[in-house]
Amino acid sequence: MIYNVNLREVSYALSEALDYVGIDDTMHGKRVAFMSAEVAKKLGWSQSRIDDIIMLGMLHDCGVSSTDVHSHLVNELDWNNSQVHCLRGSSLLEKVGIYHRYAPVILYHHTHWDQFAVDIEDEIREHANLIYLTDRVDALRVQLGDASNVERHNIASVIQKYSGTMFSPELVDVYLEASSSDSFWFYMEAEALNEYFSEWIEAGKNDAVPFETLKNIAMMFASVVDAKSTFTSEHTYGVASLARYLAKNCNLPIETQEKIELSAFFHDLGKLRVADEILHKAGPLNDEERSHMNRHGFDSQMILRKIKGFQDIAKIASMHHETLDAKGYPYHLKSEQIPIEARILTVADIFQALVQDRPYRSGLNTTEAYGIILKMGDENKLDRDIIAVLSRHLDKCYDLALHPVSHLDE
Repeated sequence: MIYNVNLREVSYALSEALDYVGIDDTMHGKRVAFMSAEVAKKLGWSQSRIDDIIMLGMLHDCGVSSTDVHSHLVNELDWNNSQVHCLRGSSLLEKVGIYHRYAPVILYHHTHWDQFAVDIEDEIREHANLIYLTDRVDALRVQLGDASNVERHNIASVIQKYSGTMFSPELVDVYLEASSSDSFWFYMEAEALNEYFSEWIEAGKNDAVPFETLKNIAMMFASVVDAKSTFTSEHTYGVASLARYLAKNCNLPIETQEKIELSAFFHDLGKLRVADEILHKAGPLNDEERSHMNRHGFDSQMILRKIKGFQDIAKIASMHHETLDAKGYPYHLKSEQIPIEARILTVADIFQALVQDRPYRSGLNTTEAYGIILKMGDENKLDRDIIAVLSRHLDKCYDLALHPVSHLDE
């Protein structure tokens, strides 16, 4: 199927998931994109280069899934292990056609200006170092504050100190000029940032995008989510493969199958906002921890609903913990409020989680996992018709859950 979407809008909305890793600070990528764009304008770069630097700012931390790694990157000016997320981010972007050209820049976006190899293209060096500079400015904002002229001067002093070593002298000079106005700092506020980028999104055009392009984007973000824990590696891929297979065997139209598959790839985006220690906890969660965990479906919807044409996908993704007895979360929906697409996704999500190894247990075998699913059907939590489809193809479903058919590098 062909989808009519604004790829700027898609990228902007999904980049919010990357910023969720900051837990309470969910605008880092947007601030980096804004600052970089303002410096690029002062440099007289072409509009296409400005568009690229905005996209790079929003996506630059796609290699970060862990709140612990994010904490190091924000609280240390030059962290020794920063290159790990650069390598991962570059690798992810390389595999997605519309983002492929950004991969080299992300690879080098923590490389010091005086350490670039001489054979690196000038534009790659400039883009990478501009992202590095504004990224470090935003880290300094967290450390030093930016509310007063004194705090802003302290940020400028640190950046000037590393001119010629960490940062390009030209970029430092132009950054200092761009940041000298009060409005530069006012734009860092959430309302102003969203308005700034809404104009950029509106200037973009809607494209006829094939399903496979959206699927590749979805798989990239699924990889970011799954990398948050070694125990949930490929969870999303397994859920997506299984959900698509169940949808096909429920004889749903191709368009509906595609929506279910995309919803499955996106369903856990909100987990990027869950702290590592909660996600990795081996024992039971306390009430506060459970509250944080239970909102991830809601957060997934808040991201996806911002994309025009994704309303159904957003709803399906957000309902993957709803149950027919109205005791699910986050909405406590009644059975008649839960569409078949969400019912399929719920079965796929639970079955995959049961057969996959987790911190507190080994993965269950086919019989054990199906027994739990069947019991949940008897308790009016899961759809019995979908369980019947699962039952008829149990070995195949088990295989798909653990060995997904779709991978980003295919």
